[in-house]
Amino acid sequence: MVKIEDLDNLERMGEVDPSGMLGVVADTPEMLSAASTIAPTFPLKNIKKVRQVVVAGMGGSAISGDIVAGLMLGSAPLPVFVNRDYRLPAFVGRETVVFALSYSGNTEETLSAVKDAEKKGASVVCVTSGGKLKEIAQANGYPAYLIPSGYQPRAAMPFLLVPLLRALDELGLVSGVQEQVDRAVELLRKLRGRYGPEKTLRSNPVKQLAKKMAEKIPVIFGVQGTTAAVAHRLKTQLNENSKVTALSNAFPELNHNEIVNLSALKRGEHDFCLVFLRDEGDAERVKKRIEITKSLIGTQLGGVNEVASQGKEPLERILSLIYFGDLLSVYLAVLRGVDPTPVEIISRLKKELMR
Repeated sequence: MVKIEDLDNLERMGEVDPSGMLGVVADTPEMLSAASTIAPTFPLKNIKKVRQVVVAGMGGSAISGDIVAGLMLGSAPLPVFVNRDYRLPAFVGRETVVFALSYSGNTEETLSAVKDAEKKGASVVCVTSGGKLKEIAQANGYPAYLIPSGYQPRAAMPFLLVPLLRALDELGLVSGVQEQVDRAVELLRKLRGRYGPEKTLRSNPVKQLAKKMAEKIPVIFGVQGTTAAVAHRLKTQLNENSKVTALSNAFPELNHNEIVNLSALKRGEHDFCLVFLRDEGDAERVKKRIEITKSLIGTQLGGVNEVASQGKEPLERILSLIYFGDLLSVYLAVLRGVDPTPVEIISRLKKELMR
């Protein structure tokens, strides 16, 4: 049963969230700052020629690759591919650097991809808290960023993202990462004052959206190249933390399919809560598409909820939206009286796979 008053009851929040997921999410700025101090176990200087970047990972680890691919889309002189599979693409070879991201270090798809990278002669860089991936890195002399253990993988995103960005910076594929992370940390600390649990529903936009989502199916629309990765991240956070079904898509692709079914809905005969993620970096034609789409389907959906990114630089803006969405997923869990931390079905699946 949804109890709106629980959003302003810190004691009740603690009862619903005994493992402290809300506190972990709120501490994202500190996690970003700590992640920027982690150095690789071996230098990356031996990686000389890079023509392709592949980020191998699953779930909460892979989202860092999606974020980086989006950030580099308009500036990278080479392709960045996110690999969510046991095998790597055929193009991977000696001039490819494969970043293996696995928080636990035991993600079987990622471990399989590392073996594939070895066969293809690719350079491998690991980001992990331990497990088999750490052992592989140590045995083969692969540079590894060893990050703190003890988090849920989805909550450890800052520790996976920042080392990936710093490694790309060291390889000369991006620049100014530390300055961008520092600015993002400063911004998120300010946003914590607006979005955090102590800020009441009356003046907290994240809690207000959680209230609107209660007993609804969230539909999140981002934009390819800017906020699509955030839309997917929010969907998966709602899946795991809030334990709700959520849908996501991205402009301009959704204008070629999903608006058809949404336009056929009648107001009051559905359970959707529509959210648009907005960013100043969206292309002008896409911005026009968004406005037209709002006018075409907004009434049927009972209105459109818009969340705008904050900050000046792309990394700041993306992280501001992720911070908003991560907190949103925990507030919605509190509203539903659901512990946001455990994901028992995933643990059961992994046990079955080990048989």
